[in-house]
Amino acid sequence: MSTTTLVTHCGAREVSREELNQIEAPPPTQTWFPVRHSTVVESVSDLLQSGGFAIQKATYAVSRQGGARMFATLDLTTALSVGVTLAVGIRNSWDQSFPLGFCAGSRVFICDNLAFRADLLVARKHTRFGQDRFREAIAQAVASLGQFQQVEAERIRRFQHLTLSDECAESLILRSFERGFVSYRALPEVIQEWRQPSHDFGPEPSLWRLFNAWTSALAPVAKRSPQRFADDGPAAHARRASSAANFLGHGARRSDPVGMTNSS
Repeated sequence: MSTTTLVTHCGAREVSREELNQIEAPPPTQTWFPVRHSTVVESVSDLLQSGGFAIQKATYAVSRQGGARMFATLDLTTALSVGVTLAVGIRNSWDQSFPLGFCAGSRVFICDNLAFRADLLVARKHTRFGQDRFREAIAQAVASLGQFQQVEAERIRRFQHLTLSDECAESLILRSFERGFVSYRALPEVIQEWRQPSHDFGPEPSLWRLFNAWTSALAPVAKRSPQRFADDGPAAHARRASSAANFLGHGARRSDPVGMTNSS
């Protein structure tokens, strides 16, 4: 199954690792030191593997003239739940649009939903020692992935075991729209995914199903405007996904107890 959400429309395109290796960075200036995309990916991959995290699939996309901006997702073999694994996002640019970036999250393989978390974010500018500091920060982030895995796995377990009534779920969907987590265009898609999910998220109508209904609504955004999706990169996605996850978790706990049941 393909696990990429970036498609070849609107200027953003998926590339192979071989193609990525051929993209050269421009020469540095006195204050700005761009890094080749392939160098960034190699550094993160090496540190992940050194830390005991195996990569089972990597997807790369570039945008802007000459591939100036790069966004990559690395799906790891580390399980968080059945059918859910750790994933990391990487981004880099050499048009001075954004810094070197890294974040962690999860991949739901049954529906290809990707959700980064803002709990483990790294960003470093392209300065003289920026590449070295980025590598040092990634090493620290990789060292924290074990703890991140435990926290994320427990969050998913809670979501899977918290059963929601239709009234409770639809109230949360409406409130997430009012908070700006769901656009008016995506709202019908979230409601449809909740009522008639495209994939099997368990026999009970759970908070896990609702969260995946929300993240499923992001996929059409990537298809309609992959340029914006690629340019936003993992940091912006992490903030949106984390905000939604936190809102749904807190919102469900604050909702009428009649509307939800813990099945654990």
